[in-house]
Amino acid sequence: MTLLDFLSPSRCEPGTTASPLRRALADADSAVVQDLWPDGKLEVRGDLGLVVPRAGEELVQLTPRRGYLLTQDDPADVVARLREVGLLAYDATGALAGIAIQGEQLMRRLTDLDLDELPAAGPLLSRVTAVILRDEGERFRVYVPQELAHDVAVAVLDAAAGLANTEVRLKPDPSESEGGEVA
Repeated sequence: MTLLDFLSPSRCEPGTTASPLRRALADADSAVVQDLWPDGKLEVRGDLGLVVPRAGEELVQLTPRRGYLLTQDDPADVVARLREVGLLAYDATGALAGIAIQGEQLMRRLTDLDLDELPAAGPLLSRVTAVILRDEGERFRVYVPQELAHDVAVAVLDAAAGLANTEVRLKPDPSESEGGEVA
């Protein structure tokens, strides 16, 4: 079977890849949103009962035969391991961008999914298909197609800026520059 190593960011020369969220989240409050781009994301199809997650791996089962394996290891190596047991596995790290979002109120502004029934694949911002997971407390992880990630991140920041008790702003306020005067 042919491996598609060229699709794996882990196989690229250091410094040649960058997160699609880097500009959108550059000035964001990391207590509210974080970039999860470096994490390995593998799409897995087949009998998910054959997947035995190792330390640093998490299986997100969407259906009995389809899911994602999130990993801290080299995704291309994990793909090879999964294919050895007869699963179809692809490195989706370059295809998906991940955002960690803090706050249930914020997530309720972003999706109509039942936040108590996660993980799930469904709409984010009404039209973007996302894989959404709930961690402990009010922390969520959202994975979207990387080509939409920048716009999704800007919309998340915009929604967060409208909530009380957050210090999230889309851009630095010019009135807060030195001297308090706007240029």
